[in-house]
Amino acid sequence: MTDASPPDGEGVPLTDEERARIRAEMRYAMLAAQLAAPPAKPRSRGEKLLAYLSNGFVLLLLGSLITSGLVPRFQRQYEARAKQFTLMQDGLTQFLLYSNSIWQEYYAILPLTLQPEINKDEYVRVMNEISQIKLRRYDAYAKTEAVSLVFRPDGSAEPSPVEKALTEYAVSVNGVSEAIDTWLGDLYCTPTKRPSSPCAKFDPAFDAYRGYQKIKALVETVGNERAQKVAELMVERIKSPH
Repeated sequence: MTDASPPDGEGVPLTDEERARIRAEMRYAMLAAQLAAPPAKPRSRGEKLLAYLSNGFVLLLLGSLITSGLVPRFQRQYEARAKQFTLMQDGLTQFLLYSNSIWQEYYAILPLTLQPEINKDEYVRVMNEISQIKLRRYDAYAKTEAVSLVFRPDGSAEPSPVEKALTEYAVSVNGVSEAIDTWLGDLYCTPTKRPSSPCAKFDPAFDAYRGYQKIKALVETVGNERAQKVAELMVERIKSPH
């Protein structure tokens, strides 16, 4: 009779009792390993927050909030600053046109300074030329005054130093322009070589050259010194718009 042992290479089937015992031993080994491991160290608030922020969904949510909220806000602020800067530059340009007009008015009478008197045709011609200069001046001043509001600090209802300086400068310009008109009228009305005056009244003490020298001094002060101070205020505000 031959042996009933299984051939080499083939396992012996386990009984149900043996399988149960093996599973019990494995559970015991896992439990022992867990009990032997050191307890996990509790995480700090910073670590918990970092772990929370590292979550992909949280990062996506934060990115969406930044894109939909903060970016448009910064964009609006940038566009507002850019528009304010452009308006300030326009205000400076209009002011330079305005301040230069007094020089145009001065040069309109310059050819007459060597004449002791002028006739009606010459007087009317120069007055018409000066009137056109004044119209352009008024237009430049109106634009400058309208834009000057942008020079106020954000949220301020009080006139800015630029606005105050512009108002004071306008008064001085009008004073010089009035002096030019008076000089031109006296040059026409005062008879020097003529036997009588074409006007109902005239100033017998009028001296054309001395009057011109006074006007020249006024124009240089207003057209140069005072205009430069106003322009410097504008430039300073443009460089620091906040």
